[in-house]
Amino acid sequence: MKIFLGDLVHTWNKVSVWTVPLNIAFLTAYAKAHVEGAESWEFQLFKDPEKMFAAIKDEKPDVVGLSHYVWNSHLNAFVFQYAKEACPEIITVGGGPNITSLNANEKGAAKFFKASPHCDAYIYNQGEQGFAKFLEWVAAGGTATSLRNRAELDGCLINRGASNPPFIGASIAAFNDLDRIPSPYLSGLLDEFLAQPLIPMLETNRSCPYRCTFCAWGIGTSKLAQFSEERTLAEINYIADHKPISMNMFVTDANFGILERDQTFARELYKTHEATGYPGRVAVQWNKTRPDRVLKAAKEFRGIAEVGASMQSLDPGVLDAVKRKNLNLETFMEMQNSLRSYGITSPLFSELILGLPAETLQTHLDANQSMLDLGARVVNYNLHLLPGTEMETEEQRAKYFRKTGWRMHDNAYGVYAGKKIIEGQEVVLETSSMKESELWSMRFVHFLLEFMWNRRWYHDYLKFMTSCGARSMDLVYLIADAISKDRGAMGELYRRFEEDHALEAFPTFDALYEYWTDEAHFQRLANSEYGKLNFYYIYEIVLDCSDAFDALLQDVTKSWFAEKDTIVDADSANKIVSELLDFCKETRVDLMNGDSLIDQKVVKSRTPVPEWRDSGCELKVLTDALSQAPQQYRFYLDDAQHRNLKAQLAQFDSENKKLMLRKLSEVINPTQLFYRIDKTGGGKTGSGADNRKAAE
Repeated sequence: MKIFLGDLVHTWNKVSVWTVPLNIAFLTAYAKAHVEGAESWEFQLFKDPEKMFAAIKDEKPDVVGLSHYVWNSHLNAFVFQYAKEACPEIITVGGGPNITSLNANEKGAAKFFKASPHCDAYIYNQGEQGFAKFLEWVAAGGTATSLRNRAELDGCLINRGASNPPFIGASIAAFNDLDRIPSPYLSGLLDEFLAQPLIPMLETNRSCPYRCTFCAWGIGTSKLAQFSEERTLAEINYIADHKPISMNMFVTDANFGILERDQTFARELYKTHEATGYPGRVAVQWNKTRPDRVLKAAKEFRGIAEVGASMQSLDPGVLDAVKRKNLNLETFMEMQNSLRSYGITSPLFSELILGLPAETLQTHLDANQSMLDLGARVVNYNLHLLPGTEMETEEQRAKYFRKTGWRMHDNAYGVYAGKKIIEGQEVVLETSSMKESELWSMRFVHFLLEFMWNRRWYHDYLKFMTSCGARSMDLVYLIADAISKDRGAMGELYRRFEEDHALEAFPTFDALYEYWTDEAHFQRLANSEYGKLNFYYIYEIVLDCSDAFDALLQDVTKSWFAEKDTIVDADSANKIVSELLDFCKETRVDLMNGDSLIDQKVVKSRTPVPEWRDSGCELKVLTDALSQAPQQYRFYLDDAQHRNLKAQLAQFDSENKKLMLRKLSEVINPTQLFYRIDKTGGGKTGSGADNRKAAE
């Protein structure tokens, strides 16, 4: 028997943030170990849809199985159609979090099979056992025809055609012992994907003790299950030994740090980082309620993983409505202070979601201000409704949401076998507690926060202004207002931003599809001239109009100081800002020439930014420097930074350099895009490698 499994992504633009297909590799490893005769079957795994189309056409497999997410559902529906047209007897089966226990019912199944009529069946919740039972049925003589004619399988939804209700199989209990699933890494199933520009994923446990209504993590499970410590450590070393093209790793646990042993995994990851250079960066979802264990694990990472606590909201009423628990802000601050004592100086990372039930504009603004006051890097998201979650149910919609719309999923489009495919996200536009105009007004403000603060392009400017008494959110609003009224390059950028923002609110998916498949609009996608607005417009400013943005900031500064009574006079403040902006522009690493990085350079400046940062941003350090002679600073890339940047540039290499930078920025620590600074200055300079070595 020949089984094709796909964890497909849209590869049309040739570069994006893609991961190894660990999910379908788990299915394959389990089936080979637990289904009689499966060791002799031919399993092929696919990430690239073009390769899967070609293989289906040439080889006519017996089974085609596809994992479903919001970023590939329409692509999957077309693959199933293509498979049936190639050979009607091919059995097609889906799986993934788009269907969970919450919507694995007649209505939910009928909705899915209407959108994907060529899908014969769907395995819901954890897929290994359900898929194994499905393959046993196929091996016993099951066919696509007999499947529709009253076959009944646990853990499975069966499509019985548009005129008949789908069959809903009983749910299958989740694993208690995850080691029943052989390791896809250690068995070599993923070797070919480690040699591609794909990000390895590491799963050490499954489930989530929390049940946030906007999330599908843990649905269908009752308690935390674990892979063995020995196995996980072996996987870490196996991945590192295979020298992945990607410098990143994703830990897929819902709550890393929930278990005491997680510090052991963090220690091993840093050990392989030191020995091999991999991973250069680890992305984790941290536990929300055990800061003691989070800190122990964070200490072992030694800076290769960003540390944080995703809040989503700080309002108690909102947290109750979404069934969420958070760390309190006092604990958040204690974590930050503890990390500094370990020598980890990167700011804590957090997230907020705009549009949650019971959230108001004011509570959202206050939450942002609170996180900024703590120095956190806070990323804002607009709420979208994920299939299979409690929040997406009719009851929750009726209770909390007044209006939703559709936007295209980033980098999830293309032309395959002659057909244009577009993926969409259903986004919340108005809630029972927040008007549409209020949600709309935050989009550009969120962009400025991401650009200036989180991605650190103007972090120092904001720190200077707040040290003079400006309130961060008020200042960002002032900047947004100035840009909206500008008649030059920045005003033009704002107008383009707002036009693209309007493309995130189509009334239906069909309207979205009709717009983007129109040839004139589709050409924007072909040219990579549209994408995530934050990253797209960050590089529009950084690469094309940074001088105009700097000039606008200086105008905002003058206006602000003219109206405020501060300890720094307006003339001094304007001089400091002018030199501060010039200095910070020098700190940016030029990545537009591929991997031809400038390793080091010497810069003279009257503004002692390194000393000012080290002082905790004391104004006196900057004001005193106004009467002093310029100092000399050495800007350099240390060895780890140089290695990471070169690897990231190789992974995301593209003829479209802006696209390359946009996708690279999604996974890289923002500090990697800026030079380290030797504040002693004026020293002897040698090769970049010599200078990096000397700086350690």
